[in-house]
Amino acid sequence: MVFHCYLWHGDTVTVQGPKRDALCGDLNMATPPVMTRDWLKKPQSMLQRNTSTPEGAVSWLEEVFDQHAPKMAHSQATGISRPDRFGSALADLQSGTDLSWGFPLAGSKYLALAVIVVR
Repeated sequence: MVFHCYLWHGDTVTVQGPKRDALCGDLNMATPPVMTRDWLKKPQSMLQRNTSTPEGAVSWLEEVFDQHAPKMAHSQATGISRPDRFGSALADLQSGTDLSWGFPLAGSKYLALAVIVVR
């Protein structure tokens, strides 16, 4: 299996506003897709890492989460314990399940993370 790690950081209105389907549904635009598997069809610039292990993908998730956690609402950053958040992610990836996480950030920004499993 290969684990493709994707990241998008931008304005909240892009992913939650009235033009979401048009902005995110266009597979040529560097915006989070409407359907999780469509991350694979988005511009390659959104691909942050490929790894051959679920542990490598979780390591990437932890790095990116930790980098952006100070900009998250306290409840978003700490509402789920670290072992539960990343332990669940590891279990999902080990079973071949794709991940798609989204977090509102300070300043009307948004962080979208995804790990897509390809067999």
